[in-house]
This record gives sequence, C-alpha cells and structure tokens, in this order.
Amino acid sequence: MTLAAMLDLGLSEEYLRDQLSTLNLNAYSLNIRRSERQGLAGVRLDVHVEEDQPHRSYSEIRRIIEMSGLDDRPKARALEIFEVIARAEARVHGVDVEHVHFHEVGAVDSIVDIVGAAVGVHALGISTVICSPLPMTRGFVSTAHGTIPTPAPATLEILKDVPVTGSESSIELVTPTGAAIARALAASFGPYPRFTPRKIGYGLGKSDSPEFPNALRIVLGEETDGQVNLDAVAVLECQVDDLDPRVLGHLMDILLARGALDVSFTAVQMKKNRPGTLITALASPHLRTDVARTLLGQTTTLGVRVSQCQRMVLSRTSETVTTSFGDVRVKVVHMPDGRKERRPEFDDVRGIAERTGESVREILRRLDRELNAAE
Repeated sequence: MTLAAMLDLGLSEEYLRDQLSTLNLNAYSLNIRRSERQGLAGVRLDVHVEEDQPHRSYSEIRRIIEMSGLDDRPKARALEIFEVIARAEARVHGVDVEHVHFHEVGAVDSIVDIVGAAVGVHALGISTVICSPLPMTRGFVSTAHGTIPTPAPATLEILKDVPVTGSESSIELVTPTGAAIARALAASFGPYPRFTPRKIGYGLGKSDSPEFPNALRIVLGEETDGQVNLDAVAVLECQVDDLDPRVLGHLMDILLARGALDVSFTAVQMKKNRPGTLITALASPHLRTDVARTLLGQTTTLGVRVSQCQRMVLSRTSETVTTSFGDVRVKVVHMPDGRKERRPEFDDVRGIAERTGESVREILRRLDRELNAAE
C-alpha cells in the first residue's frame, strides 16, 4: 500500500520496474491498476509470484540488495529497513541476527514492497517523512509460525519507543513490513506539521473493510518559508556529584553520536551541599531508551528522569556557498518574518582561521555581511 500510494503520487512505473529488475529476482510480476475503496480512488498494486519461493535468511536478502544495480540511496534505505526487521525477528525468536530466516517478509512480494518504498522516497525527492501514530489492533493472524496475536510480536518489537494508538478493528492494520518501513523512513511520529500540501496519493489494500476505506494516504508537501514547526522531543536528565569531570566531554560525544539532538551540562548544588553537574540530553522520542541506557552506562547516576514535551523549531536547510574565503557550508534558517538567515558552520570558520591566521570574530563578521547582504 505504501508503494501504491507513491505510484499515485507520481512515482514513475517505468523507473520502479527498472530498479526492481536489478535485483535479479525471477518468477514474479507486478499488477498495477487504478481502483477504489468505498468511493476513494487510488492505486492498487499486487505482486503475483509464479512459483514457490524459498525462505531466505537476512544475509541472503542483504546480499541480493547489495549486489543489485539499485541507485545508491535507495539501496542504503532498503538495507536499513531489512536490518530493522532482522533485529526485531532476532529478539523475538532468540537467535543471532545473521541467522534470522524470513518467511512472509522473505517472500518476493515483501522484498518488492521494501525496495520499492526506498526507491519511491528517492525518486519523489522526499527529504523528510513524518508519520502519524500507528494503529494497534486486537485479534489473531495466521503466519508461518502459526496463529499469533496482533499486533504481531515482531511488529511490536519494531515499534518500541514509537507513538502508537489503539484500534478496535479486527483487521491487522500494521504488519512487520509496514512497521519497518515507517520506523526506518520516518523522522518523527505525530500530527501534521505546518506545510503546504502539493499532492495526495492513496494506496489501496486487498480487502474492502466496512469500517473504513482500506487505504494508506501519503501527502506530499513543501515546507513554508518562515514557518515554526511543532514536534515532540524527549528530555532526559540526571545529576552526578561523583563523576570525574574529564568524562563529561567524552560523554557528550557519545550521546550525540547515538542520536541525541542536544546535550548540556549545568552546575548544581546537590545533597550534603556537594557541587555537582546536571546532565540534560534532548532526543527524538523513539531514541529515548538508547540515550537513557547510555547515561546509565557511561556515568555514575543510578537513575534518569525522562519527560516528553513539545518544542517549536524554525525550519532550516543546508547549502554550500562560495565566499571570499572559498566554499563554506551554511545553515539557512527560515525566520518567522519570512527572512532567510544564513549562518556559517563553525567548523568551516575555524578551518579558515587556522588557514589564514585571521581571528574567528573577524571571519564571522565578514561572512555575515557576505551571506546576508541580500536579506
């Protein structure tokens, strides 16, 4: 349904088929057609497998993708999605990730779904994916492992630390494949951001539910200049009074490398009148467990406070600008009043200072004049 919605958005069927052909998978065909669900028009995609397919291991699927002629970015995204599934299956079944054998997911149709989704994001020029909280249903579904409850164990494992919402529907609304695509591609899960919708695509499912149209909707849009976006962020804090301060700089590097959005240290006065340090880390909600474990493992704290809040952030992009100092990487910040403010990356400024002998202060002053003169 994800791939079908991308085709409805304008993904070239010819480009999709060309990319999929580089996987060298045989005995399948694609049936792409327009249809409707409860009066809602969209695209239906079916993968027809012409003969039984083997159960493939994660290492075999990875090799198929790595040896393919996919464009570099879709190849990397497809490998990332399959790694998400493999790690979840390994935890659920208690086996090493390299020895995971896929059943439904290893089938040709699921390989097409995952690779096709990666191809679609690349071809449509999508830079950021924001997903609504995924609906969790109650019931049972038949699989190669037998009858299991929904959400499937692998689905829940994939969606740990991801916002979800309950549903009384008896239909399995989120499969492991769909969960992995969302988890790997989405930058965040939550409400619509402020943006300008440009195209809407609908991918239609096989069944025709009486409860709601069985369709997946993707809205393709553009950021609005000067917008202030609202997103969710996890705030993780702990205080220490017995940690060697030399550890803190290294801790910041580790936290940022593991996905923290920001890290700060604040001097505090703790119990028994001891001077200490408040460590604060911001992270996307789905990374809060990883960041908390890092704090617990790398410091002397016995606990981490975790809260979730919303933040208002300015839209920004990155570009490289030719200046009197040469090429400089620049962050373009879209201000609320519609202006664009260009701010040079400090690493580049420091490099210029080391190369020219000029002061950082003077370089920043000159770059600000050059980069923002037109604004």
